Amino acid sequence: MAVASSTSLWLGKDHLLFVESNGYTESYKRFYFRDIQALLVERTQTFKIVNIVLTIPVGICLALGLATQSTGLRIFLFCVSGFLALILAINLWRGQTCRSFLRTAVQVEQLPPLSRVRRAQKVFNRIRPLIADAQGGELTADMITNLIREQVRTSAPQSQGDPQTPGIPPRLDS
Repeated sequence: MAVASSTSLWLGKDHLLFVESNGYTESYKRFYFRDIQALLVERTQTFKIVNIVLTIPVGICLALGLATQSTGLRIFLFCVSGFLALILAINLWRGQTCRSFLRTAVQVEQLPPLSRVRRAQKVFNRIRPLIADAQGGELTADMITNLIREQVRTSAPQSQGDPQTPGIPPRLDS
């Protein structure tokens, strides 16, 4: 059944819809833009491993095809090499692999449809303004730093002689 399963991601007016289908059933998860806390992309080594695993047999088949005297074997080895090189070219064209996640207050959901960095960035760039609109604006790096500083100040009492919040470096531009 793993072969027949599929996942997809759909854009709604105020949400993302994640659909998982295994051939018999479908399950739906709706993520409202107002609830999304983070969109994460983690690069994986799958891209490099597949490239190495395909490059080695391509090279071996080419070398054996050039070294053999038999015309039939030479044609076979070149065909195998060409087929593997085509798969390698498609993998190179699709780009770096990744795992993408969507975080809300109650869960972190992996998004298998976004398994390539280029595609994940394209989708995240498209929905980021929608999330910002639903949440009242996008946070800048300075705003995030200030929010973290404020949380640390309110959760841990400062010593009177140290104006710096412990564990957080001072701002260099102030």
